[in-house]
Amino acid sequence: MRQDALATRARLVRAAEDLFATRGLDAVSMNEVQRAAGQRNKSALQYHFGSKEELLRAILDKHVPGLELERHGLLDELEARGGVTPRDLMEALAVPIFKKLDDEDGGPAYVTIFAQLIGSPTHSTLWSTAMRANRGADRLMRLLARVCPELPPALRIPRYLLVMELLFHGTADYGRLVAADPAMFAGASRELVLSNLVDVLTSVVTAPVSIATSNLLAPRSEP
Repeated sequence: MRQDALATRARLVRAAEDLFATRGLDAVSMNEVQRAAGQRNKSALQYHFGSKEELLRAILDKHVPGLELERHGLLDELEARGGVTPRDLMEALAVPIFKKLDDEDGGPAYVTIFAQLIGSPTHSTLWSTAMRANRGADRLMRLLARVCPELPPALRIPRYLLVMELLFHGTADYGRLVAADPAMFAGASRELVLSNLVDVLTSVVTAPVSIATSNLLAPRSEP
């Protein structure tokens, strides 16, 4: 792809990030993205992406590889060290996402957009595809099964989904609120907020399975 075409594509993605993050995925039209990117050619967005779904996929493609690389590095360090704990894994999951708040090239917008994608009724296919393609998440799930053998397999995906919801919504909300009113978090450093978030995520994956839930997991006898 020519340099001018790459530059146009990047401007469209950046404009979409800002609009989707501030106004919501379903409230922004493709025409609005095109105007915000300063594109007079009305077919530019259609040429580069074709649909809003593909535009959203391009936003994920912009950010996810770097996150994956960093997370694999953290997991490599943990496995080399040995003695991995559930909190170690939740920290490896959370730290790259939380650091996106400092990424001036659309990082906070990406976190907000991904938070919107989780459970979105209109973009659920994109979300589930992104999860299945996330090798870092798959690796983390395998490690989690190793360090939390008491967690029944049937509960691993539900717990992980809860973790992802808390991680992205919590990070996005914190980033937005601290930018709007820093005094709201007076006395709570970013490191403290992140550490507390990791504590909460750890409590989700390690929460004891109740008797009521265990009874639902037990195989039902034939009548």
